[in-house]
Amino acid sequence: MLPNTRKTFVLRKFAIAICLFFVLVVPALSATDDQDGIRIKDIIVINKNGQLLVFGSLLGAFSPKLLEAIHSGVTTKFIFDVSLIRSRKLIYDLEVSSRQLHHQVKYSALKRTYIFHLTDGAKEIESKVTRSQGEMTDWMRELNGAPISSGKVLSPNSRYYVKIRARLNHVDFVFPFNYLLAFWGKKSDWSYSRMFSSEGM
Repeated sequence: MLPNTRKTFVLRKFAIAICLFFVLVVPALSATDDQDGIRIKDIIVINKNGQLLVFGSLLGAFSPKLLEAIHSGVTTKFIFDVSLIRSRKLIYDLEVSSRQLHHQVKYSALKRTYIFHLTDGAKEIESKVTRSQGEMTDWMRELNGAPISSGKVLSPNSRYYVKIRARLNHVDFVFPFNYLLAFWGKKSDWSYSRMFSSEGM
């Protein structure tokens, strides 16, 4: 390949990458504009078969711009940081366990379906598909019985609480777009459950 031809080829690839950035990424960035009121509520912890399970709902996450970004093909991820804390009176509270739950959705325009993945780090927990936008948004915003700890390892004489926050609009792109997008991610404040015993609420 001649030097000038090689330069033209590289410039053409760069121009295509920039175009893709504006077509795919800019909708995702603007989708965070209306998400300042995001919060987690209705946190419940129950003991089922010896496991502490956490429930909660994320509110204020889905704006029309975010839905537009999803429908344009942007892979959108919500990350839920969940921590179980032991309350201690005389010294600082102690974190007993923590998890990072990733809720990810990808829209297939060809099949008109939403593909949802729930993972704990690199481990996939659940994958499902729906044509319903309402069902997809429920899957993305709900913590529906996520195990946080075995009840057997907790002290029956201690009190505990759970804190949760969500990080929104984390999208997966190759370099350099993954670094650029990191500056536009939104996150909620920490939300706290009521105190409970080793048996849950």
